[in-house]
Formats: sequence, structure tokens, C-alpha cells
Amino acid sequence: MEIIHIKQGVSSEVVAEMKSCVLALGFFDGVHLGHQGILQQAKEIAEKEQCTFGVMTFYPHPKDILFPDQGPMTYLTPLPLKAERFESLGVEKLFIVEFTQDFARLSPENFVESYISKLKCVHVVAGFDYHYGSKGAGSMETLYEHGGGRFAVTKVQKIDFECEKISSTAIRQLLAEGSVDEVPAYLGDFYKVKGEVKQNAFFYNNDQFVKVNVDPLYRLPKLGTYRVEVEIDGQVYAGTCHQMTWSDQGSTLLIRIHHCSPNTLQKSIEIHWIDFLYGKQNEAYGLYEYAYPEERAI
Repeated sequence: MEIIHIKQGVSSEVVAEMKSCVLALGFFDGVHLGHQGILQQAKEIAEKEQCTFGVMTFYPHPKDILFPDQGPMTYLTPLPLKAERFESLGVEKLFIVEFTQDFARLSPENFVESYISKLKCVHVVAGFDYHYGSKGAGSMETLYEHGGGRFAVTKVQKIDFECEKISSTAIRQLLAEGSVDEVPAYLGDFYKVKGEVKQNAFFYNNDQFVKVNVDPLYRLPKLGTYRVEVEIDGQVYAGTCHQMTWSDQGSTLLIRIHHCSPNTLQKSIEIHWIDFLYGKQNEAYGLYEYAYPEERAI
């Protein structure tokens, strides 16, 4: 998959190299089942039209630019992980548009002319609630008109689970509640984050206790203790994770990895959040108290 970063409009070099493409449009945080439905339709159209299958997404999140006072955005899939997911789904070209104040002020017509049309797009695929242009004035109902008939438009209807729209917002709410066991119904898999082992605390009964640093861009579940799986060098181990701290510099996870003998220090690992176990907040200190001294020792 080729990744193309676009700043202040599509460059003449990119235009010169472009061939006809089908574009899926969206922010795609999480690349959940709803997103996957959009991407699958775009892929099928691209194969039928014998065109390049492309995705146009944006970074950073519009909230960071339009409402900076609300604090930095955290993501279900930080940009590198999102790119990995796109590639696994067959995307051939990924266009990452830098979201700026100037970009936010573009009229819907200018957005279509300066971005979609310049990329020689012959067909656009997006969700029913996709909006574009200043203040989201453009919608899927106006996209064909703004394109002047130069490309076709496919609007993908919402995908529900138990009468609720599958969305990044819904997944974030589940994480905020600690309901990680419900996330696979929306995401298609357990919620996963990547981190690096910064300290091996000790071994106990062939279990390894480690501290893991996680990039601050990740959205994490609410504070508490969770049953997890930990993937290290392609091997998956059962584990228990204490999600105890948040900060702008990142979060520290305290993890007991069951039946894990290899040295994990400075290893990159992936944590799969399976189920919430326990955790009672101490209101006086904003901390969590735990029932098991053996695991509190890490």
C-alpha cells in the first residue's frame, strides 16, 4: 500500500502520477464493522471498474484543531495502526490529508474540486452521515452535484448492532464504561493496543509481572483490572492487566502475563482487552484499590 500525505492541496507531482481510482472517504477511527462495510463496497467497485482502491482520511482529528481547549484527542487506532488495518483490507493507496484551520474553512465545492477531482476519482464511497466542507455543509446528498457528474457516488447505509449504530463513538463509550467484552460486536475483534515493556518487575510461579508504556494517543478503557491476552513475538499469553494511570505522556499498564518465560524487556507487545474484572475507585485519592495482594505487588 502506498501512503501519500497531502498538505494544502494535492501537489502537481501526485496529480501527474494518479490513475483512475475509487475513493472511500472518512476518518475511520477504529476501522470497525461499519467502516469495513464502506471499505468492502469501495473495494468491490474498484475491482469491477479496474481502478485503484484508495482511501482518503484526515489527521489530526478535527476536534484537536477546532476545539483545542477540550484537550488532545485519543484514538481507537492511532494513525500507524489505522494504516496497517487499511493495508490488511486491500487498500492500495492511502491519502492522509492534513486537517488544518484553512482546510476546515474550505467550501464543499472547493473540497471536491481541490481534493477528490484532482485525484482522478471516478467513484466515491462513504457512509450515509459523511459530511465535508466548512461546518459540514456538504453531505452525501450534495456530493454528486458538487462533483459535476465527474464521479459516481455510493452512500452506505448504517450498520446496527441491537438497534444501535456501530460507530467509533459507541466503542469509545463502551471503553469508558469498562465494557470491553462488548466491543467485538462493534469492532469485529477485541480492542487492542500496542505498547513497550519498560520494566520486568519479577517472576512468580512462571508468571511474569511487567510494566508497559502505551502511547498517549491510544484511547484506553476506564481505570480498573482486566482479563487480557498479550501477544509477544507472535505468541499469545493469557494475562491480567491493571489499568491504573493516565497522563499526557502516556499510560502505564501493570500486567501479569501467565506462563510466560521469555524475557520481555523492551519488547513491543499487543494487549487484547477481554473482560473487566474488578476495581473500586477510592474517591479521596482518585485511585483504584484491589482485592488481591498477590497481584497488587506489581
